Amino acid sequence: MARIAVADGIKEIVCTPHWAPGTFKNSRLIVLGAVAELQERLDESGVPLKLIPGAELRLDPDLPAKIDAGEILTLNDSGRFALIELPDIFLTRNLEIFFWNLISRGVTPVICHPERNGSLLRDPMPLFRWVEMGALLQVTGSAITGGFGPEVRRFARFLLKYRLAHVLATDAHDTRMRAPALSRAVAEATEILGRKTALRMVSEIPGRILSGERVTPPSPLPLVKCRDTASISRKIFSFLRIASTRPL
Repeated sequence: MARIAVADGIKEIVCTPHWAPGTFKNSRLIVLGAVAELQERLDESGVPLKLIPGAELRLDPDLPAKIDAGEILTLNDSGRFALIELPDIFLTRNLEIFFWNLISRGVTPVICHPERNGSLLRDPMPLFRWVEMGALLQVTGSAITGGFGPEVRRFARFLLKYRLAHVLATDAHDTRMRAPALSRAVAEATEILGRKTALRMVSEIPGRILSGERVTPPSPLPLVKCRDTASISRKIFSFLRIASTRPL
């Protein structure tokens, strides 16, 4: 996987193993140790890839306290940005309160692969509220290129168009179906956003996140101002029609 990433032009990669209570017990110290060991092996093998520690954190009411206690990892262990994974189909209640608990502690939620959440696909409006609160959204590159099917691809491109996506990531899991490559996704994002904005999503913004620096993304584009949308209701009904054909 490391060699595939390097061949695709990737120089740094954030290792974000899943953390979930009772399922994936990837504590802060475990991940830090594993990343350091793998980095040593890459260096010995001459693979020019820098590894950065992190974790993909499943929603849990104790997350803020566990971050405060240093039990689980934020991105690059800075304590400033936490990669948060939503459920695949539904949305947990009171998410605004949960995100605000993190933000009030100085921790910015980076919500990963929202394009694959069935509830958000049917109604994307919560994403606008979360971004306005200060959350960031990370879209998977292969979702933009069709790796998760046409409905997810359509929604991922929707997020780009409406300025609701701030980071492009590989979300890599293996060497074939979910390989660590981004060049195709950057090319497609360039068609939608332009080269400069697309590159910011894989360089400048991730760099600021990993340095623990403030990220101020552009405001989301209001639905009523999108050129390819006649009205809010037309867009929402379009997504409802797409969702009705999507196997859950």
